[in-house]
Amino acid sequence: MQSKITKITAQKRKGRFNIFIDGHYAFPVSENVLIQFQLVKDMEIDEPLEKQILNAEQIDKIYQKAINYIASQLRTEKEVVDKLKTQVDDLDIIELVIRKLHDNLLLNDQNYANSYVRSEVRIMDKGPVAITQHLKQKGITADRIQCALDAYYGDDDLINNGLHQANKMFKRYRNDSFNQVMIKIKNGLVRKGYTFDTINEIIDRAAFQPDPDNQAAVLAKQFEKTWHRYRGLDERNRKYKTKQFLYRNGFALEDIDRLIDEQG
Repeated sequence: MQSKITKITAQKRKGRFNIFIDGHYAFPVSENVLIQFQLVKDMEIDEPLEKQILNAEQIDKIYQKAINYIASQLRTEKEVVDKLKTQVDDLDIIELVIRKLHDNLLLNDQNYANSYVRSEVRIMDKGPVAITQHLKQKGITADRIQCALDAYYGDDDLINNGLHQANKMFKRYRNDSFNQVMIKIKNGLVRKGYTFDTINEIIDRAAFQPDPDNQAAVLAKQFEKTWHRYRGLDERNRKYKTKQFLYRNGFALEDIDRLIDEQG
């Protein structure tokens, strides 16, 4: 003898329903599952069908968690899978949810890669190497990354964005020696994800030149601090340590010697 659904009631939470079988509360379902199985009062239900319903309810619950996770921003498949693994241990359910997200056009790694590359080009920040590393960490395949770069990161963008970053760094490091400034700009562009060939082209295009007055002021300030730092040494070692430190920081020996000579 089969059991029968004797009552279906709506929960206070929108889209949720309680199912009663043979006069007793049995389980809750979402509106999606209610519609999927066409559950109505007086419907006969056996054990295999109940298992199907409960399995569908579990899948729908995890699916709704995935929807909530991707609602605020684009996510990659890897991000969603990693998130769902914190919610459920059943990998088969996760696979079904991921497939459903793809079917409903809610998950697309190529769209994610395209959007990320367009954004980085617009804000003129990262170079292709850093972009590639970021997208790989997000689980995007190499071919999708390259496709996005080819489509949205042109040669002109590459140089213009690199120049934008180089000019910002040139201003940021104005209190260093010109040699140190150039080293820091190159290292900064490497960290930003530009290749050495591109960096060389950016530096050539920028054609940075030292400002003699600024460099004299920078050296004088650093000399004063360094000379004071080594005040406890004898004169010979004080001069040697000061010269060594300032030379290592990119200042010319003749300029350092001139300031040392002025100390008498």
